[in-house]
Amino acid sequence: MKNLAFAFALLSAAVAPSPEISTSVPPAAEAPGSQEHHAEALLIRLREQHELPALAAVVVSSDTTLDLAVTGVRRQGKPETAERDDHFHLGSMGKAITATVIARLVEEGTLSWTTRPIDVFPELAKTIHPGYRDVTLEQLLRHQGGTPAYDSTAEIMGARARGGSGSPRDQRRAFSAWLLQQRPHVTPGTRPEYSNAGYPVAAAMAEAATGEAWESLVESRLARPLGINLIHGLPSRGDSPQPWGHKPKSAFFGMATYQNAVEPQAPGDGWALGVIFEPAGDYSLSLADYAKFLQLHLAGLAGRDGLLKASSIRRLHAGPGEYAMGWFLREFDGTAAHWFTGSTDTFFSRVIMLPERNIAVAVMTNAGSETASSTSREAVMELLRIYGQPATR
Repeated sequence: MKNLAFAFALLSAAVAPSPEISTSVPPAAEAPGSQEHHAEALLIRLREQHELPALAAVVVSSDTTLDLAVTGVRRQGKPETAERDDHFHLGSMGKAITATVIARLVEEGTLSWTTRPIDVFPELAKTIHPGYRDVTLEQLLRHQGGTPAYDSTAEIMGARARGGSGSPRDQRRAFSAWLLQQRPHVTPGTRPEYSNAGYPVAAAMAEAATGEAWESLVESRLARPLGINLIHGLPSRGDSPQPWGHKPKSAFFGMATYQNAVEPQAPGDGWALGVIFEPAGDYSLSLADYAKFLQLHLAGLAGRDGLLKASSIRRLHAGPGEYAMGWFLREFDGTAAHWFTGSTDTFFSRVIMLPERNIAVAVMTNAGSETASSTSREAVMELLRIYGQPATR
């Protein structure tokens, strides 16, 4: 596997303009307020054109789902169609979920944004590397914590070895304790550098502060209050009838791939991130449930308190620079855009939020490939053309 590419995000996009998001959209064909639901026809056309197994999209404002559609099949070569309540894997888009749970704990007073690992891991007081002694919870979530990238299969396998064989909570703590005794990849706080490892450390800090496992914290602080059904891991784990992931079909004895052709991948350990890196992006949600999460953030960015205070939501989405907590920041079509992508090589997801226009669009597919990435981008751009235009005055 090439970079188990929980490719958690397109790393180059964090430091330079990227073709992943165009900076403008063509004028909308319809006048504002006259749109009908267009996602289904668009997704059917794109899915058939690019031979994807399933393609799904949702468009929301802070208080309304404007459009939602799911097309295709759960597993290539099988007749079961993908349904509206099926789950898709978020990949690194799950980082925003982790940051949101942490924000709830900060509001409760269990943690603060300036909490340091040694504040909750007293056993590290004498052994933590000096470079990590003053790293904060917020720096870890903003990719300013100095931790290594951990974006390759070899690194993930190594992390599992460091985590031992205890409970998921024990594994995250053991990995975090080991990591924090190593030399930082860069000096914390000096420059942002994308790292998946900061999120397991942040989650382990939350577990230490609360005495509660991360999976339980996600359920109690986010999923249950929002009324969403969140799966930890791939959608079809446990032999459920949920969508399977797909990857490009091999050709010429594995030395190349067929154009656009994909093949289903059994949801085993080969495509699972494992419990250590779960907080960095190993969640699955239905489009309807992900819509509730996006609406929570849109409402907060509009100044409305909800499950989180608006001030907390704004902090999660604030700069400086292009990194926020679970979001990339840049300008799009003359307005601020908050966006992310995620993949585990067998699923691909993409989201963009335009807070000033009160709109968010997410597109997901159960295939991980360049075709999946480009198709999701095309779908997002078209849905923004229809639904994301500035309001007329």
